[in-house]
Order: sequence, then C-alpha cells, then structure tokens
Amino acid sequence: MVNVDLAAAEELAREALTTYGIAADTPLELLKNRENFVFSLSDGGTQYVLRVHRQGYHSDAELGCELDFVRALHGEGVAVPRFFEAPDGRGFCTVGHNHPAGVHQVDLQLLITNQGNFGDERTAVDGTATIDPADFVALGRLVAEVHNATERSGYQMAVPRDDWDLDGLVGVAPAWGDPLQLPELAGEDRRAVQAGIARVREALGAYGTPANRFGPIHSDLTPENVLRTANGLVLIDFDDFAAGWHLFDLATALHFFVPHPSYERYREALFAGYEAIRPLDPADHEVFPAILLARSLTYLGWASDRRGEPTAEWLASDVLPHTVRLARELTRNA
Repeated sequence: MVNVDLAAAEELAREALTTYGIAADTPLELLKNRENFVFSLSDGGTQYVLRVHRQGYHSDAELGCELDFVRALHGEGVAVPRFFEAPDGRGFCTVGHNHPAGVHQVDLQLLITNQGNFGDERTAVDGTATIDPADFVALGRLVAEVHNATERSGYQMAVPRDDWDLDGLVGVAPAWGDPLQLPELAGEDRRAVQAGIARVREALGAYGTPANRFGPIHSDLTPENVLRTANGLVLIDFDDFAAGWHLFDLATALHFFVPHPSYERYREALFAGYEAIRPLDPADHEVFPAILLARSLTYLGWASDRRGEPTAEWLASDVLPHTVRLARELTRNA
C-alpha cells in the first residue's frame, strides 16, 4: 500500500474524471481527507463529489457491496447520496494502473447542497458544540428510517466486510485494532478497560443477533457524516458499512457527545426520535451502555494502528479518559 499525498490524489482524480466524461482539467476543491481524498467539482452546471479511496481499504467487491446498499436505501426513499455508474456499469472506476501510486478506486456522486455538518467530534468532546436537542430527535428518526428501509428492501450483503459483531468489536483481533495496544492505557485504567471488555462480551453475547437487532448498518454515524440540508438531515459516507447491531448506529451518533454537558438531553432526544419510528424493548435499553463502550473502544483501536496521525493522537489524549470512564460505569452497574 502506498501513502498518497494530495498531489498524487489530484492526479488520480483527474484520470477518473475522463472515465466519467468530464474534462481532466476541471477545477477540483479538496473537501476532506481522512480515509479518502474527497473533492468537489462542477461540470455543465451540475456539482459533484469525487472520492479517491484509500488504497486497499476495501476490495472492489466490498466497495461494490457498499454502493449497492446505498442504492437500496435510495430506492426506499432514504436521504442518502446518489452515485453515478462508470462505463462498465459499476458504481466506481479504477485508475492509476500506470501511476506510481498504483491502482485506486474512485467514485462520483452528486454534491448535496447543505448548510454544514451536524457538528464535529472535537467540539462534541470539549463541550462547546451547540446542538439543539431537536436535531437529535430528527437524527434518531433518520437512523430508524435507515434500519426500517434496510429491512423493507430485503438487502443482503453480497460479500463479507469487517462486521461489527462480537469478534469485530471485542474479539482477539478487533476490526479496527486493539485498544489495549495504546501505551497510554496503563495501570488501573488498563484494568478497568479489560474488565469493561469482558462485560461487553457477556452483555452482547446474551443480547444476541436476531434480525430485529442486527443487520446491515451505516456504522460511522459521526457528526461529520450527517449533513444539514433544506430538506432535513442526510447521511453520507458509508465507508464502514457492515453488519452490526442497530444500536451501534445510535452509539456512534452519541459517542463523542458523552463528555458534553448536554449529553443526557441529547441521548434522550435521539432515542425519542428513533423510537417514534422504530420502537425498542427493555433489553435494547439495558444493553446500550455495553454497545456505547464497544463503540468507544473501536476508536482507541483505530488510534493504536495509526500513531502519529493527528486524529489518532487526539483520540489517545482526549478521548481515552472518557472510554475509561464508560468502562468503569459499565462494570460498576453490572
């Protein structure tokens, strides 16, 4: 795998533009760079978003599965992105066959006109985010609509991905890396997290994976992946979509707001919106703290595999203490 810089990503993006019938010299504006390089552009009066995917993050079959899922949701009327087919009929193309950076997947979608994101992870954690609880009600309703639409569509995953099941979350080789590999996690804090992991395995094992609790989910419902539009909230970035517990999406939506002074109000609002569309039962509410800790652990695992990257360092310094607190609360209340 080759680490690609912005210049190389632009070259790959311009090669992809010609595949989609757009001039290679069309101006590109960088919107985001974390796992993928995301550019915006305009052609013929239409505005687009083009993603140069991180090399090796997903196979062609896995990416095709992701885009099929988004199309299934779109067909059920859910507010999600609209992707364009490449000439070969796939939802993406591959470029860079003769580029030093190697082969990369690229997709093209309509730009969603928006007034910004739902928020961001850092202001959520430091407590300065100013989100109206009514927004969490709307987000809860949207998440419930996604889960209901998935069931209505009959969508079935064509190929395995890194599922958010028991092994993927707290197994011997978690999908996003081992949080216990963080050197900052030591002493009593480490023992608290180890006890929390054991409790998560026990709770989720008992909770089980029936279809009304477990299935294809978005999996990365962070504030940055929720856009505000004139027609309401829209979910973007299904990069980490896989099979998992439905509550995992709710845990992701709330996770970075755990330290926020308004967390309790936000949690109540999110669940109220969700249950207005898709009722939950007592077992769902009882297991949620375990799923919330499991979600938090995935971020520490992600950080342990990416030391030196700014987001990884922030997770290890600013988010780790809140993960430890969640672990202590879970084991204390067990």
